[in-house]
Amino acid sequence: MTEATEIVLISDMHLSRARPFFHFNWEVTLERLGEKPPALILVAGDIALDGSHHRDDLAFAKKQLDRLPCQWLAVPGNHDVGNNLPDLRGEAVITAERLKIYKDILGDDFWSHDVGGWRFIGLNSLLCGSGLAEEETQKRFLRSAIETRGSRRVATIYHKPFCHDAWGEAPIGQHFWFPETRHLLLSYLQAGQIDLQISGHLHESRLKTIEGVANIWVPSLSFATDMTFDWRPNLFNGRRRVGLTELRISGERWSARTIEPPELLNTDISGWMRGGNIDMYAKFAGEREFLGYAAGDGDRR
Repeated sequence: MTEATEIVLISDMHLSRARPFFHFNWEVTLERLGEKPPALILVAGDIALDGSHHRDDLAFAKKQLDRLPCQWLAVPGNHDVGNNLPDLRGEAVITAERLKIYKDILGDDFWSHDVGGWRFIGLNSLLCGSGLAEEETQKRFLRSAIETRGSRRVATIYHKPFCHDAWGEAPIGQHFWFPETRHLLLSYLQAGQIDLQISGHLHESRLKTIEGVANIWVPSLSFATDMTFDWRPNLFNGRRRVGLTELRISGERWSARTIEPPELLNTDISGWMRGGNIDMYAKFAGEREFLGYAAGDGDRR
């Protein structure tokens, strides 16, 4: 019998030295992971609170990731490199400069890593539709990673979920990949060459099979938005609680479960988001000056 390998999936930590709103959950997560380290930790983006504007948020996040008790690999989120285009909420968008800063600090934004009978392929979903030269480079990289996988099964991981219910569905705001960018993965999905899709971004957890392919939504480690569905409809049928996901692979088989450790704080930022845009998040994540924080404490570009 093949020995099982434990992998932990985390996402949306929103870390910041200057504005450590959600840092408690990070510290207790480090304690938990240190008690029984997994073989690998995969991070599905939004590592920083506002890395697209504040380099020091990314630098601080990198130092925190290096405290993890085992090897880790990460893909960027919209709060790390900027949103993909077209932007609908008034966020910072991905640029060559923002992408370079991310890679200088955190390393590659797309990669491939083999574990047992699996190949994990990390992709930068914010590149899709950007028009940056790296978008084509990522496309060629993905083709090679798929073609050279041998007998391994393939799991892809990126920040934004590929879709909600169907590969060909109409766009649903900034929540998922735009239909015109899904061609990056669509031919591989249709050919049965991708066995598992992993993503973060929504701050909701869900495990669902879409057109024969399992999709894992990794919960946020930082905050939820309208946990009680008081004003934000339950459009995506996910669970709005903070936590992490444990993935267990054995040969070609896998299983996953979402963990909601009781020591984590379920911070709900409904007040910031009820207006339907990103303005208040942007205000507190980087625009507003805070007492006790001076420009010399970090790079606030």
